[in-house]
Amino acid sequence: MTPIPPTRRGACPAFLAPMETGDGLILRLVPADGRLAPAQLRGLADAARRFGNGMMEVTARGSLQVRGLAPETVGPLQVAVAALGITPRIGLAVDVSPLGGLDPSEVSDGHPLAAAILAGAEHLAGQLGPKVSVVVEGGGVSLAGQKADVRLVATGPGQWALTVGNGPARVLPEAEAAAEALAALSAIAALGRAARATDLPGCGGRARLAEAVPPLGLMPLVDGTLAFGFGLPFGAGDAGQFAAIADAAEAAGARDLRPAPERTLIATGLSEGAADTFAARLAALGCVTAPGDPRASIAACAGAPACASAHFPARALGPLLAEAFAPLLDGTVSLHLSACTKGCAHPAPATLAFVGMDGGVALVHDGPASGAARPVRPEADFPAAVASLAATLAARRAPGETTRALLARLDPAGLWAGAATKRNDDVTSRAE
Repeated sequence: MTPIPPTRRGACPAFLAPMETGDGLILRLVPADGRLAPAQLRGLADAARRFGNGMMEVTARGSLQVRGLAPETVGPLQVAVAALGITPRIGLAVDVSPLGGLDPSEVSDGHPLAAAILAGAEHLAGQLGPKVSVVVEGGGVSLAGQKADVRLVATGPGQWALTVGNGPARVLPEAEAAAEALAALSAIAALGRAARATDLPGCGGRARLAEAVPPLGLMPLVDGTLAFGFGLPFGAGDAGQFAAIADAAEAAGARDLRPAPERTLIATGLSEGAADTFAARLAALGCVTAPGDPRASIAACAGAPACASAHFPARALGPLLAEAFAPLLDGTVSLHLSACTKGCAHPAPATLAFVGMDGGVALVHDGPASGAARPVRPEADFPAAVASLAATLAARRAPGETTRALLARLDPAGLWAGAATKRNDDVTSRAE
């Protein structure tokens, strides 16, 4: 099937408004309280199997998605979610750290501020576009990679740095920060449902998103228990995998499972011994459990055939990319497999983005997938081209040099095209 053009849409899949794609409808679920009991996750997996195609995902923003629904199965799935006691978030997206209030490393718990913004924005229901969002970062688990119309970052007890769109940050007391955030949302609503914060005066310009670090591994909690962060490869798995994760969490005595940024889940309330056993079971299920796992540095969209706009099977190619680039993934770079130029899996610029286009795969260095341009390598050449690029980069890296620094002085796109192009004369002294 020929991919459809990758047009931008003014919406994302939502609980009440699933979105059509190549493998049916996608329904997105964000628990209103940010957590699921193991039994609830198991029940959701069963519902995904009965009413969808059995595939589930954790998104970059920490949402759960159920894929492959038909119009007639959406309602039964929604009923099943209610029967499980899961209350979905409806309306304005206000994201808070999944460990807010439990994380000893946080500056301030963002939940009270988030609640104040949600309550104050109730009168704007239906006036804000579906993509408008607020991020409240209290510290600890990072939300730095999440795009937001309004961002509030704790700078000290009761103090928050407020940024609207891409405007300058202002440090304000909590009550004033909430009021200013609500004023910004009202101003966006006044411009219409298609508006974003970047449409406001002084708030445009280029986004300044940081590379987020997935919350993987053990984390201490203020109540003396432990949390454990993990992910499925590239954020996706079948219902059986999610059910097995729920079983492992329940067996370990986990209090709950919390969807988290960068396609992860965090189990909380674990004892030290139980956490070790839980981690071993997750590893046996093929999960990503440590920052050193090369898969943790790679974002991959659903790809073909799941997405109607896809030019290649992104997630199927993910392991190949992880294996080839493993020696180069030193924590300074991110990789993105985007089967079209929409860049859904990693909207922010990635260090290297492999992007599907008509005729093959393009490479973008330090940019979003939307910046892809020719030349391209044919899709059939992808395995060999990736192996060749990774080997060339490894051979040209100087002792002690980070991969980010290496790429800054080379021309990765030129190497991808098959030409040993040089970024500057320094390369000549570092020949293969």
